[in-house]
Amino acid sequence: MELKSKLYALVNRYDTLIVFLVIECLALTAFSLADANIIFRYLAFLISFALIPFVIYFTPRKELLSFALFSIPLVVIAFLTSFSRFTLSMKFGALENLSVMLGTLAFFFLGFAVRKVKAFKIDIALLTIGASIALLVFMSLAYSIFKYGIFHASIYKNLVYYYQGRLFVVSDEIKWLLGFSFVEMSINYMSFFGTLISSALAGLLFLSPSREPRKFYLTLVIGLIGLASIVLVPNLNALYLLIPVAIFAVLYRFVSKREKVGNIVQYIFFAFLGIVGFALLIAILNASGVSFISDAIAVNAFTNRLFNTNRIMQPINEVLKMMFTIDGLFGYPTTYLEALVARTGAFEFEIIKEGGLFSFLAMIAFLILVFISLFRYSVKSKDHPFVKVIILSALIGAFLHSSFLWETFPQAHNDDIYFSFFRSAPFLIILFLIGYAYYPLKGEPAEIDQQQGIPLDQTVDVEEEIKL
Repeated sequence: MELKSKLYALVNRYDTLIVFLVIECLALTAFSLADANIIFRYLAFLISFALIPFVIYFTPRKELLSFALFSIPLVVIAFLTSFSRFTLSMKFGALENLSVMLGTLAFFFLGFAVRKVKAFKIDIALLTIGASIALLVFMSLAYSIFKYGIFHASIYKNLVYYYQGRLFVVSDEIKWLLGFSFVEMSINYMSFFGTLISSALAGLLFLSPSREPRKFYLTLVIGLIGLASIVLVPNLNALYLLIPVAIFAVLYRFVSKREKVGNIVQYIFFAFLGIVGFALLIAILNASGVSFISDAIAVNAFTNRLFNTNRIMQPINEVLKMMFTIDGLFGYPTTYLEALVARTGAFEFEIIKEGGLFSFLAMIAFLILVFISLFRYSVKSKDHPFVKVIILSALIGAFLHSSFLWETFPQAHNDDIYFSFFRSAPFLIILFLIGYAYYPLKGEPAEIDQQQGIPLDQTVDVEEEIKL
């Protein structure tokens, strides 16, 4: 126990520095400074690496083993989206690819690790992340209103212009601060950031403007900026996706028996997962050309439209039809042009292009584990409801938006530049939130005794602990 006490005292001595570095890394990552994100991925890795001994010493073995098993699918995702055939043929660069793998794991681990640092306050971290994204969104929205006016996507619908001899639709684009210059981006790209910070409005259900005025009004401003970036364009598709988030927040606030409601939600989720899984299997067999499935679908007008001839399934079929081939196991080569440009709008299918079949299976496994963990966190965690509802609302909003409206080629005048969800700054923030909200799938996480520097549920000596 003496070694643990010394290590705990060492971390406590530098806890302010650790918290500062974590908050700074989160803020700069959230601001999304284009190619500079490689720096913040490596910074997050260095901070995480320094905290590994601390976490190992102050996490019970069962909880640590549970977290390690929980992380296995993410390790597969991180590796394959960094070093697959697709990413290597895209020639992102060795340092870039390595930073993606290390950054993916680091931000997830960092969310888990900072809970052990006494000085870390999650509400401050959430407000910092929100303020950073809100600043980015506000500057982009203000410049867009200056250039296009409000409601331009409706007012100038189908209005076109020519740039360098090419035709562009005004209502499809918006001005966005990318790095240190404004570029033309798709309206869905901005609304993804707007969706993330709109979730801050859910936190107002658990705050009093008279008791905590600073936190209340800062949360209000962050949330309103996010909502304004969707409403003032307007992006109706993104606005519709906020409805489930709003319903969840209201239910979480006003339904007293949350665990029973959560059980119902779990049953609905797994029923939905079963239906979607069956439909996905049919879609894969159909796209792969299995004759008795594809023929049966083609002869029926309803199933043919459902699986073949609608605008949603056509790009998905392009991606699915190679998944079980040699070229599809570890990411598609860029020579397969149809798969590269197929814009599915869903990160779940984009990962097939970038990481192949195995990364897709790992993603499904990870999403199921995350859902179970978040459910347990929502009903069992001792965090303030303000914190819990913002984290859960942000993750629900991010999941819905990236499942329906993610754009891999959002930059209008440079539409050959590929934007990977798994290399984006929001993905790293999402991983941090998932890591922080991680709750063991069995049992409860240990709490640190701030005086003694040992887990509260551990009253045994070192030798007995090692046996466990």
